[in-house]
Amino acid sequence: MVRNLIYVFMFLFLLAGCNSHQPLDSSNAPKSSNKNVSKGPVPTEFLGENQHLQPLDLQKADFNSVGDWYDDESVLYVVDDNGNSEIYRYHLFTGEKELFFKTTAPVLTMKANEDHSMFLIHTSDSQNQAKLIAIDKAGTVQYEWTVKSFDLYYSWNPYNSNQVFVTSFLEDWSFQTHLLDIGAERTTKYEVFQPFIQWLNSNTISYLKWDQNALDFFAPLYSYHLNTKTEGLLFENIISFASYKDLLVTYELTQEEKSFAKVGFYNPEKNKQLHEYKMPLLSDYSKWYIPSADYVAGQKKFYSFRPYSTGALDTYGEKFELVSYDMSTGKEEVILEKMDDQPLNFSPNGFLCLYGFQFEKIIDLKTKTVEELVLF
Repeated sequence: MVRNLIYVFMFLFLLAGCNSHQPLDSSNAPKSSNKNVSKGPVPTEFLGENQHLQPLDLQKADFNSVGDWYDDESVLYVVDDNGNSEIYRYHLFTGEKELFFKTTAPVLTMKANEDHSMFLIHTSDSQNQAKLIAIDKAGTVQYEWTVKSFDLYYSWNPYNSNQVFVTSFLEDWSFQTHLLDIGAERTTKYEVFQPFIQWLNSNTISYLKWDQNALDFFAPLYSYHLNTKTEGLLFENIISFASYKDLLVTYELTQEEKSFAKVGFYNPEKNKQLHEYKMPLLSDYSKWYIPSADYVAGQKKFYSFRPYSTGALDTYGEKFELVSYDMSTGKEEVILEKMDDQPLNFSPNGFLCLYGFQFEKIIDLKTKTVEELVLF
């Protein structure tokens, strides 16, 4: 059971992120080739011809990571200082920066809610205890919660800007699930027996229900209504899935070609399929490898890295292409080619994208280029 839970934990790491109480070590992180081609139309409503990215020079600072977007033109980045962490707001085009928040413990992760009105900061100064701090756009603390935990996984409710679902793990990988309501300053325990949940609507979560006694390649996808505490089967034999506001994305093996995934897009509220496409799959030892992806709700576009061919991940040398899928039209567009598969985080309007293991690079959707955001 422990072995299987660890497998599930690592399987979903790239998709949703698990927040360990250890500082981020990127010394062995691979670098992107930054090769690209231009294809498809350019968004006309971009920020303007006179806007140029001002790289953030942190060569003399202990850079941790770029945490998240503050708004369409500013990011929040984290600098470590003798066991403390400082979070700065940085404007990408003016180069102006200001202290946004300071903690007395290292910041491990941070994540904005759907409308970027709140930021959840995960800190820890102990291997067996974590603190979550919710702050608003003014940097004012709205809620603090401390929990006995070795690892944390959390997921903002995209339909309620004050709610976040949290799973706290102990060292033996046993876990407890919690719903934090920041507006009400209340934490509620839930007996949900799967740790990695995502939201389907304002009061329904979803999860893959893995067999605890087997190391499977796929699992059924279930929903769980938080008010009625009832469970329902959504899909059988799912490899992976991702849920965003008004969009559910599922990955399952095709019947004809076993090394290809059928990627299905659904409206979770209406339980209606919107589109689907096929994607080559790479095997990663005992599981299938799912590339990084993100969704821009305002544009109704899903962005994903896609391998050029099937094979084994450890011998695959062709890199990836960044592709967008328009949920309104079903149109596919290649954005960039010959890219490394690294995490993506699009700005709220979808015209810029943080890229890299520390979000240290920027993808410009107008010029279809990759630029260094952080010099360190």
